[in-house]
Amino acid sequence: MIYVIGAGPAGLAAGLFLIEKGYDVKIFEKNAAIKSTACAEGCDISSLKMLPFDSMPYISKKVRGVKCLFGNKYFYASMEGVVLNRQKWLEGMTKEFIKRGGEIEYNAKVEKLDEEYLYINGDRIKYDICIGADGCRSVAKEYFGNKYEYKVGCQYEIEYDTSGMNFLELYFDKNYSSYYAWIFPKERSINAGVIGKFAQLDKFLKNKGIERKILKKQASLIPCSLPSKLASKKIALIGDAAAITNPFSLGGIAPVIQAAKMLAENVENLEEYEKKLKAHPICSPILLKGRKAMEELNNEETKILFDCVHGKELSKMRVRDFSRLLFKPSLLIKAYYIAKALLHSLKWGW
Repeated sequence: MIYVIGAGPAGLAAGLFLIEKGYDVKIFEKNAAIKSTACAEGCDISSLKMLPFDSMPYISKKVRGVKCLFGNKYFYASMEGVVLNRQKWLEGMTKEFIKRGGEIEYNAKVEKLDEEYLYINGDRIKYDICIGADGCRSVAKEYFGNKYEYKVGCQYEIEYDTSGMNFLELYFDKNYSSYYAWIFPKERSINAGVIGKFAQLDKFLKNKGIERKILKKQASLIPCSLPSKLASKKIALIGDAAAITNPFSLGGIAPVIQAAKMLAENVENLEEYEKKLKAHPICSPILLKGRKAMEELNNEETKILFDCVHGKELSKMRVRDFSRLLFKPSLLIKAYYIAKALLHSLKWGW
């Protein structure tokens, strides 16, 4: 029996891949039911299709790509993407997991673990293999002593007519966020958020003229550093517990799916899982370099970059588009890392 801590996207994806490989799996979930935490809910279709589960019924809206905006200027990148109904998606994966023979125990809070036992609600359970998929405040992460860098994301789901919206929209303006704000369209609503505080989100929405019914208010920590210690002989980390998010886009769904597949393939040699995951493109240092370059931009520099590429599709940009940066070498270097990280994210999972 393989034990998994946490029935979020990471735990359920790992569980489904492991069952597909023929393993017996039990998930311990601290809540009384499946519960989606804060998430913009965007993902590329190619990553979703890797799951041994049909995610298509849980798509709220399909999108054509990612649009990056600053003021009235923009550029875009083509991608076959979606915005999920994450709560329904998790519930669907749960049903499939149980249907295939998996077990879930609710109200089962894992308080700590050591080399032999999980300590749950005052009891202890001996284990052979344990997968820590228990989020940012992971007890499994604490076992390894891992420390990660985090961003705070604040989001509203807002009732909205999205009939004319076909992109994941990212807004880069330091007046609203130290990194970016976002608007992701769903079927009859938008997920609107910022990396920052709710006060900044309110300011952003006021500037955009968006004053509609708020359906949901959420905030969460987002790991934004590359993974550190991921595994021992009997314990492995995945998802936010492992800082497996894209440190450039801050998306977590696509990296989790790819990591879960690698975990299932190497569950009998967890140290090999760590080695292979760290070498995989989803953990490429270029993603971290791209994020840091974007964070270092001030609004004046951001305006210059967007002036260079306004209206263009990322794959059609040419060196000559950035000719005005030849006398701004530091900005040219930042533009290079940002472009590389964006292209890498589109190829390996948003």
